[in-house]
Amino acid sequence: MIMMASDRKKDQLTRLVYEGQVFTVEFYVSRNGEALAEDWLESVPELMQEKFAALFAWLGNHGKIWNERKFKHLTGSDQIFEFKADDGRVLCFFFFGKRVILTHGFRKKGDKTPKGEITRAEDLKHEFEMRIRK
Repeated sequence: MIMMASDRKKDQLTRLVYEGQVFTVEFYVSRNGEALAEDWLESVPELMQEKFAALFAWLGNHGKIWNERKFKHLTGSDQIFEFKADDGRVLCFFFFGKRVILTHGFRKKGDKTPKGEITRAEDLKHEFEMRIRK
């Protein structure tokens, strides 16, 4: 059977963001073909996009961002991390093969990352893990 381009897009699990010397950074692509992190990043001002791009490149090339005001593990989560630029956040997780998978983004309004956003990232992580096993 020949796959049509639209079928391939729906079966695509990730889309490359940045290929570094240490990690490859990728957008997670949901079953319906949406890349939530990519869509969100495209909706924010260009300056914020550039800040996130620099963080993705730094992590990809160096393997660690020491500044917790830019990148940190979310305590109490299932190994979910957040990139931070101004009030913007992009959540992610690490996966075998030195991959960083970006789940989604949002604007943070309070002091703590909302539990609902962490749960959303965990759900997307579990969905990714189930789909990659197929």
